[in-house]
Amino acid sequence: MRCRLNLKSFKQRLKLFFFIMCLAAFHNECFVYWYDSMKWPRVNCLQSEHEQLCQRILVVSDPQILGLHEFLGWIAYTDSDRYLAKSFYYALHYVKPDVVLFLGDLMDEGSTSTDDDYQFYKTRFSSIFDTSTFKSKVIYLPGDNDIGGEGTDHVTRSKIERFNANFPNQIESVYGNIQFVVVNRIIGDFSLPSVSNVDDKFRVVLSHIPLTFIPGIFSREVMQQLKPNVIFSAHDHRVAMATTRKNDSRYFEVGSFVDDSTVIKKQINDEDCTEVIWPTCSYRMGVVKSGYGFATIRNDGQMEVGVLWTHSRFWTLNLYLLVIVTCLVLNAFSKCFKSFL
Repeated sequence: MRCRLNLKSFKQRLKLFFFIMCLAAFHNECFVYWYDSMKWPRVNCLQSEHEQLCQRILVVSDPQILGLHEFLGWIAYTDSDRYLAKSFYYALHYVKPDVVLFLGDLMDEGSTSTDDDYQFYKTRFSSIFDTSTFKSKVIYLPGDNDIGGEGTDHVTRSKIERFNANFPNQIESVYGNIQFVVVNRIIGDFSLPSVSNVDDKFRVVLSHIPLTFIPGIFSREVMQQLKPNVIFSAHDHRVAMATTRKNDSRYFEVGSFVDDSTVIKKQINDEDCTEVIWPTCSYRMGVVKSGYGFATIRNDGQMEVGVLWTHSRFWTLNLYLLVIVTCLVLNAFSKCFKSFL
């Protein structure tokens, strides 16, 4: 009889612990992503007959999908892939972008991988960042983790050609009221692309490495030759904004994102250039906060920018650990209590 009671009690505890784990899994794998989206700032620029037309831009910076040589291997990259895929899905459906910008460092081991591994990373990347829902125009930039350029990992022609073959792109792209121009500060070549001069378009220069934040010959040539209205960059894994005056190299006004729901409004003009550094969207980059950037540019030059911050995956992983430990402690306490009685 005692054995039957103990077995029945064990089954009841097992059912309770299983229920608690299911609640934790629902919270960590579903609820938190939805809750993130509920806190995101509202995008005022809507494409309807009652609003001025604008272009919606979703910015993905430094996703750096993990490689095969990562600690814990497939467990680590599978969990990271799932986090990126789910958070990107919500960001994509929130912004409903006309253009999606991938500002470099698409892969963590892209520059040093073999061709076979590279194709495996490319397949994973395409699965994670599926943009087919909205048929958005997609622009890819190479980062130093994709083609080299950091430390002893040198840039080579074969790395550049491999990236371009897998992520085909154009130096100049025009969409709606925006002319996008891609520049590459990594390769050490100060020559800039020849682009068409479109007077009725706002010129947005795209660079993996920040330009106006890091003064130099290349930055000066970009400002003088391309005359950008806006610069979008990445690499630093943080969010920052600054405005420079095209005819005054000493003018440098820094803007700030005061809280998570901040939306900064800027009027694009021919005298100023605003650069935005976008944060990484990966929780594995050693930063406290990660997220996706968004920008909207209306036909009259009114630009709104903000960040769609996402939750810390490490916090939810620790929650799993806390639930498991709590269940084990309660189970042990229950056995001790029965033994005492």
